[in-house]
Amino acid sequence: REAVAENALDGDPHRTGALDVLAQHIMGLACGEPFGLNALYTEICSAGPYADLSWEDFEDVVEFVSTGGYALKTYDQFRRIVKGQDGRWRVRNGHIALRHRLNVGAIVGPETLNIRLLAGRRAGRKIGEAEEGYLEQLEIGDTFIFAGQVWRFHGVTGADALVTPAPNTDPKMPSWGGSKFALSTYLARRVRAMIADEQSWRRLPEDVCEWLQAQKLRSLIPAMDDLLVETFPRHRRFFLCCYSFEGRLAHTTLAMLLTRRLERAGVGPVGFVASDYAVAIWAARPMDALDLDALFQQDMLGDDLESWLEESVMMKRAFKNCALISGLIERRFAGHEKSGRQVTFSSDLIYDVLRRHQPDHLLLRCARADTAQGLLDIGRLGDLLARIRGRIRPSHLDRVS
Repeated sequence: REAVAENALDGDPHRTGALDVLAQHIMGLACGEPFGLNALYTEICSAGPYADLSWEDFEDVVEFVSTGGYALKTYDQFRRIVKGQDGRWRVRNGHIALRHRLNVGAIVGPETLNIRLLAGRRAGRKIGEAEEGYLEQLEIGDTFIFAGQVWRFHGVTGADALVTPAPNTDPKMPSWGGSKFALSTYLARRVRAMIADEQSWRRLPEDVCEWLQAQKLRSLIPAMDDLLVETFPRHRRFFLCCYSFEGRLAHTTLAMLLTRRLERAGVGPVGFVASDYAVAIWAARPMDALDLDALFQQDMLGDDLESWLEESVMMKRAFKNCALISGLIERRFAGHEKSGRQVTFSSDLIYDVLRRHQPDHLLLRCARADTAQGLLDIGRLGDLLARIRGRIRPSHLDRVS
């Protein structure tokens, strides 16, 4: 309400134009009339999101629409536009133009995966369905709750997530926030400022004010740009709670990377939960003696992030969306539509080929950018790690605050 009164609105963050969307646009233009590269490049750069588009990236997109890229150029199905003797580019034939019109669009709906029991090495009985976003956060061997039971995750094959029962195990991921919007950076900053300023507490509801007073008495209240990290035992477990107020997406990524570091430190992390406001990790051993400055080093966005992405199915799912938007994979044909399983099988096959033979392929770059910006909120997590450097405030407690 104070932000509205001050006319301090969230605004619309600047977005860099996606290259898979640009590929679809170029294909659409070719279906209309032939175009020249120089004039088209000038026109595209006149749009704000593409103002900084390099000529090299532009040429890569045209090459991709023309041949599918270096690793795919021997396959005739990926040749969609051709260069005429007049030097202008046009659609290869009317059939390809029709296929493009049937598949045009930049919105890819969320998919669900079948959850099936692992029977030997094959997918067995289906026990339900879940959002891809939930399962792509997991690594092989992780446990999670589904249909009131705990299951162990063994990976994704096509459109099937393979699991086995883990009845006597605590779930690493006990809950799923779904596809809710994360807390905005602007709102988060105001919340941190409000908590840090005791004078502002009087304007809050009485029960909230009492809660903050209790927090101050039991633990501590962090300054606006500090990070409060509490450790305490509870129910034969040992907890580490970080109150970072950076939104659910950044917090889920932070929790995944922290658990990897805690495993290497021999702490034995058991599970975590991430909300818009905080991250809680529980482990088998106490975490009071941890070097928190080392634990929250920005280098976790290097090798730790890379190795996690290698093990998760997140990149494959992002690649599938980019492949659909760019037109590399077509879902609809005249009188026919591919099933989700068929689309996933096609995209996974192409993904594996490109990873092996052309790791710098345009769509792999698009998938990495989409993952960093959307699914992981890497930019915001990086800002958090930079902000709290040297400003971590530990609070070692004998019980929950």
